[in-house]
Amino acid sequence: MTTEGGLGVAADGAARPRRLVLVGACALVATAAVAGAVLRGGGSSDGADDDRLDVAIVGDSLIEQSRDRFRAHAGDGGLTVEAFAFGGSAPCDWLDVFHDLAEARPERLIISFTGNDSTPCINPGGGPPRDPQTIADAYADDLPAIVDLFAGTDTDVYVVVPPPVGEPASEPAAVAIRAMYHDLVDARPDVTLIDPAPLLGPDRRFHRTLPCEHWESATCRADGTVEVRNADGIHLTPAGGERYARTLLEGIGQPATT
Repeated sequence: MTTEGGLGVAADGAARPRRLVLVGACALVATAAVAGAVLRGGGSSDGADDDRLDVAIVGDSLIEQSRDRFRAHAGDGGLTVEAFAFGGSAPCDWLDVFHDLAEARPERLIISFTGNDSTPCINPGGGPPRDPQTIADAYADDLPAIVDLFAGTDTDVYVVVPPPVGEPASEPAAVAIRAMYHDLVDARPDVTLIDPAPLLGPDRRFHRTLPCEHWESATCRADGTVEVRNADGIHLTPAGGERYARTLLEGIGQPATT
């Protein structure tokens, strides 16, 4: 999620075309990478699944800011991970990736998008971010078909709700996206919801700093707190990325061990 997205500050007209071009380029690279994963992990003619991918993640900037820590912890647990993410993107920017992943059948799929509204597939008319419910409705139109790709497979699907956001971002937009995810999970018993609030907003409110956890000795400040969010009210610091990664790992039943 970037400040150009549905939960952030509207970008000026000069910035958006560059963002859109980069999203398209990223998606092409990601699709090629997943195609390789399909060949490695899609199973063999004798039914062997020895090379099957353990975890696939598709998302926006919060995944960009947490994927390295997720990979590190997952690797410690012997899990293989492929993460596909770009700030400002929406689920519909990654349809080719989702189709390839459905063929590859990873053990687990994590979908983490926070309500960006700045790419043509989600907001064909362009312009500034729209009202929260319109954005949430656009996501609600796209996500069921994405989840349907994995129906009949044994891939466990997880969706991640946005953590609390602060000014200048739009918490009402985050509320609408959270409700959309909850509605999806209520309607789909094959989808599991992951909520990052316990580690990023334990009282359901935005905090730039929080009391240190026992595993944060390296980043804990003298006052016993750690900075987890940036001043834009959205993005994660390195410590916040660590917390987000741990939340995802806990959510899929593979908690970090260090």
